[in-house]
Amino acid sequence: MPLLEVGDGESVLDRAADVAHRHLALDCVFIAELSVDELVFRAVAGDAVSFGVAHGQRRSRTATLSHRLVVGDIPRFINDTHADPRIAALPGTGAVGAYVGAPLRHSDGTVYGAIFGLASKPDTTLDERDVRFLEMLSELLAGYLDGARETDLLQSEMSDLIARERLDIAAQPVISLRDGACLGLEALSRFPSGTTTPAETFAAAGRVGLDFELERLAVRRAWPLLALLGPRQFLTVNLSPGATAALSRRASRLADLPLSQLVVEITEHSMIAGYDDLRDVLRPLRKAGLRVAIDDAGAGYASLRHVVELRPDFIKVDRELVHGLADDHARRVAISAFVLLALDLDATVIAEGLERPADLAALYDLGVDAAQGFLLGRPTTNHDEIHSMLGSRLRMS
Repeated sequence: MPLLEVGDGESVLDRAADVAHRHLALDCVFIAELSVDELVFRAVAGDAVSFGVAHGQRRSRTATLSHRLVVGDIPRFINDTHADPRIAALPGTGAVGAYVGAPLRHSDGTVYGAIFGLASKPDTTLDERDVRFLEMLSELLAGYLDGARETDLLQSEMSDLIARERLDIAAQPVISLRDGACLGLEALSRFPSGTTTPAETFAAAGRVGLDFELERLAVRRAWPLLALLGPRQFLTVNLSPGATAALSRRASRLADLPLSQLVVEITEHSMIAGYDDLRDVLRPLRKAGLRVAIDDAGAGYASLRHVVELRPDFIKVDRELVHGLADDHARRVAISAFVLLALDLDATVIAEGLERPADLAALYDLGVDAAQGFLLGRPTTNHDEIHSMLGSRLRMS
């Protein structure tokens, strides 16, 4: 196994502590993180109990070997701590007979903490070579520590966004190409200005395990739009398979949930581990009126498989196929294939990202059922404008 390659259930810091423990042949090795006020043991290897340390344990930062080493109050190794008053004065170090340590730093030089090897008895073999080994480990860990810091910052930002509900819902109309009526609305998440795009924000939440919480917030904020719909209009929401399963559990407890007016969109980018499981989750909901849409159809292989496996009620054609349709024979062939597939599945085809009148005419000629895009209506968070959208009828000629 390469020096810092990790196995199942093992972190990079665990692996580094284990490598140092075996190389130094000391009783215990630990890696500690230093924050403004405290020290936290992030990894331990060897006989940690004898030295009173444990993974996750927290101590006051100041009176610790790690803090004193980082600020330069003690040297990087001492062969006999019992003979050194600087160590004897520190609480909790009575079991330490010798040590070697090195600071751990991020790539920009800021301190993360320290790595220490401890011996219960004096050890005259410790020298500068052991220090250099720990310094080498520190350099190898710098990139990992940078990534961990970025992840912690991202998790904090996402947690704050969710806790403060810094998310608005914009609605964009879905327009029938047969009579110009508004068939329904797509709920689109909007985040504070200066942040990343909605897709990037959801992806960032996923990287720190908060994607479900963010999806749940988006659905909760979209819920009031249901009250604006006419009897035969729908609201579409983007949900991952995991969030869809949660919706299933909630739906079973809410008899008055208007599932017949709700459409779940599953995107090209949703990873589906087991279609059988997802179909089982969706079956009772669909029997109760929920409809399913496959979003971004044509953007990649996954969307085509989603269509085949889930047999959706709506096929939403990706904007990259729609834009420029009037001038591109290949795009027309691709969209015609979706129209034919939808006929076989008894599904409705919705073209996304419509911006040009020429593309609208081409969609109409191809028999596409509906469309959405700036040409037909821009997303808005204004409920008066949304109410007007729902009651309007556009001229298609």
